[in-house]
Amino acid sequence: MSDTAQQAIIDGASRLYIIIGDPVAQVKSPGVYNPKFADAGMNTVFVPAHVPSAQFDEVMRGIMRLGNLDGLMVTVPHKSRIMPLVDRILPMGAKVGAINAIRREADGSWTGDMFDGTGLIRGLTRRDISMKGRKVMLVGAGGGGSAVAIAVADAGAAAVSVFDADSAKAEALAARITQHYPACIVRHGAVAFEGHDTLINATPIGMAPGDGPPVPLDGLRPDMLVIDIIMKPEVTPLMAHARALGCAVIGGKAMLEGQAEQVVEFYRIGAAP
Repeated sequence: MSDTAQQAIIDGASRLYIIIGDPVAQVKSPGVYNPKFADAGMNTVFVPAHVPSAQFDEVMRGIMRLGNLDGLMVTVPHKSRIMPLVDRILPMGAKVGAINAIRREADGSWTGDMFDGTGLIRGLTRRDISMKGRKVMLVGAGGGGSAVAIAVADAGAAAVSVFDADSAKAEALAARITQHYPACIVRHGAVAFEGHDTLINATPIGMAPGDGPPVPLDGLRPDMLVIDIIMKPEVTPLMAHARALGCAVIGGKAMLEGQAEQVVEFYRIGAAP
């Protein structure tokens, strides 16, 4: 936020953006976007909403009928489940099969897209790290993992291997990558570090107190790039182990920063009506 900008006072004319998740206490989006609304002079506030999975459909149908709601962000575990409630899915979201940002259009319809993976690529690019030619071992084939897998393939990765505790999820994601990026070598199955130069954790393992790394790390090499997309804590058990080993390590902040730039464009924050 600039020195002169102040958060608008919330009043009866305020517009809403809501981030939904289960849990939602870990999200940092309000702290990212509220200053951007203030800098743009918008009477708009970004708030979190804990949407329990068991009540997802009934809660979301109510939330999306709010007359002063202009947009939603979506975090785990709702990124795929929200799709049937959205009128229009943009190309990256369609490729991934999950979305994390939704905007209300002038006609009242909803448009959604996915920025987790492309946000990570932009954040890495700002750190002079390219995915072109890389051989990636990806852990996690949920909404976030799917976004990252599609984005790294789109950015030119030579190979992507997918592991998930749910082997059907891993197989489905591998097939999705192959469908859209046939030049990328794709496999799914057990975690293997040999033949890979990059490890990406796209699971929530490492977020909760007492968590260990998402997979056994025997065979992780100092010459590997290790990326953990978890936002909080800033240093996960995987990151701590990788740093001690001498790996180059990138945390969730890179994805958050890159994603924020893209979402500002998607939400048209500061754009003329």
